[in-house]
Amino acid sequence: MSKLLPFLLVILLSISPLSLEAQVPSQPEPLQALTKKEVKKFLNDYINLYMKMDFDGFVALFSKGAVENRMYPYGFIYKGYRNNFEMSKSFQYKLTIYSMKTHDQGAFVTGRYVLSQTFRKWGKKKVYKGDIQFDLVRESGSLKIRELNYGMSR
Repeated sequence: MSKLLPFLLVILLSISPLSLEAQVPSQPEPLQALTKKEVKKFLNDYINLYMKMDFDGFVALFSKGAVENRMYPYGFIYKGYRNNFEMSKSFQYKLTIYSMKTHDQGAFVTGRYVLSQTFRKWGKKKVYKGDIQFDLVRESGSLKIRELNYGMSR
């Protein structure tokens, strides 16, 4: 039997040849570095969706794991913007970018915002402004807000 083993091994190998490709682990395709152009487009979309009060489009910009002002999880973000859009007649939004740092999987943006909100019920206008930070991450090929932090001063 021991003399037959090498013979059987040769026959077995000749019947089903080994594929070298199957033995080499596949390498993940390297991601392209995020560009400032992509980040600027994302921020323009953020502003435009906000001013159009397109709730579904706007909240789609947030990662499901997003955090706002270092404490509010996605569920709170979702409900908060829904209520804000429902009680508003219109928004005007201006963003001035101070810095933008990109990396392979996202970007960090700092700036200053001015948000003017007109309410449905009273017709009153309220202006919010302050510093803002966006921590963006690429998820399934799209940019999403991982963390949004802002202050308010009048």
